[in-house]
Amino acid sequence: MNLHRYPQLVDMLAAEYALGTLRGGARRRFQRYADHDVVIRQAIEEWQRRISPLAELAEPRMPPVAVWDAIERRLGLTSAREAAREAARPRTVVEKPARPSGSIFENLAFWRGWAIGVTGFAVIAVVVAMRSLLPSGVTPSTAPTVAQQPEAAVSHVAVLNDKDAHPVMLVAWDEARSTMTLHPLGKVDLPAGRAMELWGIPANGHPVSLGMLPDSANGKVTAGQQKPESYAALAVSIEAPGGSPDHNAPTGPVVFSGKLLPVS
Repeated sequence: MNLHRYPQLVDMLAAEYALGTLRGGARRRFQRYADHDVVIRQAIEEWQRRISPLAELAEPRMPPVAVWDAIERRLGLTSAREAAREAARPRTVVEKPARPSGSIFENLAFWRGWAIGVTGFAVIAVVVAMRSLLPSGVTPSTAPTVAQQPEAAVSHVAVLNDKDAHPVMLVAWDEARSTMTLHPLGKVDLPAGRAMELWGIPANGHPVSLGMLPDSANGKVTAGQQKPESYAALAVSIEAPGGSPDHNAPTGPVVFSGKLLPVS
């Protein structure tokens, strides 16, 4: 199939590839095309650049304790834990014998290599020892902890296109925090004195207003009690300030729309 004959399809597939929603055999086939086609690779790279701000939404997360345990087992570090405990025990200071001269102890390369090896082992031993002294389920960077807010986690995304299938806006829905973050992907021409309203489009039933959008199409919108699983797509209409008088349907023109897809 000559994908160059279908530039809109290439753009759509590149978007889904970059977002991670293109899966299975379709993803592998598209990857094979990209391996031998610079145009497709450029389309993927362009979409990766566009959605890179999503990385700012993710907060650092410490791996579960089980992950650390598995790493220790895989790397054979269980003995390092015992070595760290042994090293922590008080020892009687013994006078060291005089250092021999003219032997390997005079070799600078030997000392450099030995220092690197010992330093690496010491770091591992300290990490393992600290973990063994902390209560179960607590890691050094998280002890002590306070009551935590729900972690930011984008659960659904939608790329909204205009009537010419050009991407205009990326919506990242964080279900845990009931917020939607907007990222403009193209120019948004909003008529003077008008406003944008976001709609959730269910598979069956009437549209549901999800709130008014900032004029710049950049920022956050509170989702309230709405759940992303309830909607198959999102759409944006141009309305009078304050939104459509009919909360069951737009009264102004629908200018952008796109499928709402789960991230994982």
